[in-house]
Amino acid sequence: MKIRFQFERGEELKYIGHLDVMRLFERAFKRAGLPVTHSQGFNPRPHIVFAQPMPLGLTSAGEFADVELERRYEPDVFVEKLNSALPAGIKAVDAAEVSNGRNIMAIVSAARYRIDFKAEPGLDIDGIISEILSTERIIVLKKTKSGEKEFDISPLIYELSGEAMNGTGFFNVLLNAGQDDNVRPELFVEGVRTCTGIDIEMTAMHRIMLYGRVGGEWLPLADKRLL
Repeated sequence: MKIRFQFERGEELKYIGHLDVMRLFERAFKRAGLPVTHSQGFNPRPHIVFAQPMPLGLTSAGEFADVELERRYEPDVFVEKLNSALPAGIKAVDAAEVSNGRNIMAIVSAARYRIDFKAEPGLDIDGIISEILSTERIIVLKKTKSGEKEFDISPLIYELSGEAMNGTGFFNVLLNAGQDDNVRPELFVEGVRTCTGIDIEMTAMHRIMLYGRVGGEWLPLADKRLL
């Protein structure tokens, strides 16, 4: 059976890389006695596919992965067994059986983030949001395998709100995500600086949820229409 599980990552593990997260789960499945199927060949690999790598320094409540198991488990039993083998700072929160054959990485279309920052007294957060959403082109430099390239993030900012008071502020932003034109939260912050001229200093990044898109509607990856 294939199961899609949602997990969260806390402060304790926000600086471990994606490869370490993969190894962490591989070990956890073994310790939990959850039999994962493997690929064939000289170097068999477990059938675990993560929706999207997590950037370093990011906490999250909305990470997802698909795993293929040799036998069937009720979702609540699966979550309980997996959590018994996971370290502090990472926790499975939900699971559901997957019936479609789509790769979870190909489903991801957007990600919602909360980005905390230091706010100068009197910062006009509503004015900043209005300027960002009304600007036709917001060019940032994005690192690629072939070097840095100019990248217009303006059409890839789907929703934006925020607040600022008492020296702190936050953005709640829905950004394009997935295999094409992925907008990381730090690129969004660079875009804020470019667009407004205000030097935003991030203090925390938190990924709230990953989404797919069906019929013009953003759906969390756990939605039944994506399973």
